[in-house]
Amino acid sequence: MKMIINAASAKMGGNLNYVTHVLRNLASMMKEAQEFVVFLPPATADHVGPLPQNIRLMPVQAGEWGWLRRMVWEQVTLRRFVKAEKADALFSTGSFGMFRCPVRQLLLVGNALYFSASYESQFLKRQGLGYRLAFWLRRRLILRSVRAADVVMTPTQAMMDGLRPRVDVPPAKGVVNPYGAPLQETEKQGIDRKDHTPNQSAKHAIRLLCVSLYSEHKNLRTLLKALALLNRANPGTFVLDTTADPQWEGARWTVTHAEDSALAAESEIHPWVNIIGPLDRGRTLELYRGADIFVFPSLVESFGFPLVEAMAWGLPIVAADTPVNREVCGEAAVYFSALSPEDLASQVQRLSADRSLQEELGRTGRQRAHDHFRWEDHVRTLLECAFPSERAATADCRANESHAGR
Repeated sequence: MKMIINAASAKMGGNLNYVTHVLRNLASMMKEAQEFVVFLPPATADHVGPLPQNIRLMPVQAGEWGWLRRMVWEQVTLRRFVKAEKADALFSTGSFGMFRCPVRQLLLVGNALYFSASYESQFLKRQGLGYRLAFWLRRRLILRSVRAADVVMTPTQAMMDGLRPRVDVPPAKGVVNPYGAPLQETEKQGIDRKDHTPNQSAKHAIRLLCVSLYSEHKNLRTLLKALALLNRANPGTFVLDTTADPQWEGARWTVTHAEDSALAAESEIHPWVNIIGPLDRGRTLELYRGADIFVFPSLVESFGFPLVEAMAWGLPIVAADTPVNREVCGEAAVYFSALSPEDLASQVQRLSADRSLQEELGRTGRQRAHDHFRWEDHVRTLLECAFPSERAATADCRANESHAGR
């Protein structure tokens, strides 16, 4: 059985994180008779590292091309390749799929911006006409891709619920398949979060952490304003480390980067914030290790990788009150009104003063990460959706074994 994986857009952030973990788990879980051919950016191919011969990497620059050229590649060139390889399934990871796929097609829809009323009302209307037209066209292409796919996969129920008002996704076609947490990384580090439990009576500053690529919907403005409020009475009590850099080159398309850069430079904020930009995986792990409280102010997410990472590290979490954040974190976080710096500051202040709540959230989060967010579970579901005949055969074998044992 052979599956083609189109991950041509997996260059950074959540896309890169996703493809890396899926391929590494495929390597340990796939059957001998299964074969995978993966299209991905050259830098991502180098990042993934050595894989078994059954997983063939095909570096391609399609993710760097304009939307029209890339669409031609996906609809024409990739189709020819799928036919020539006599594949059994195509897995498209970037929300855009093949309109007339010659084989069974799985489509991962993982960009919630195209279905978010909040994003449209707050940010899209501030963009230029050209950007808005391109946005609406891309959304139409995603919806057409959803109609063409045999299986439509989202990482959260909230993401699926956001998709369904715009396109019909029958229950038999829609699959909610959560991503995994970095359990092996945290277990390997042997983290003991008790050494990092914040206490306002301590002399050291309480370190807040926000891990994210900068974008307008990540809501950095609310976090920066809350930081000023937290330090107003006692300057330096709270320090923020964040990888959401509004001056990052990839942030220039946003309508908020200049405003957020100016806000971060203000005298009541600048001394207490360390904006350190996008980091490699090793340096990001060091941030989790040294943090006291994880803060996630993002307004729009399809999943939110940093949330499950923070839970796996046993960090207490303060998150924006959105359906996705509540679905992912459950009782492992406290929530604030998403656009209120005052409420965010209040929740951080409350959590930093309550040692038992910190410990409870840390334990709950770590257990939730282990119970609900495992990469092997995600990949197993992916394989079952790609090769349903093998799943049926396995189920028949188990049924026969059960019957024989009676």
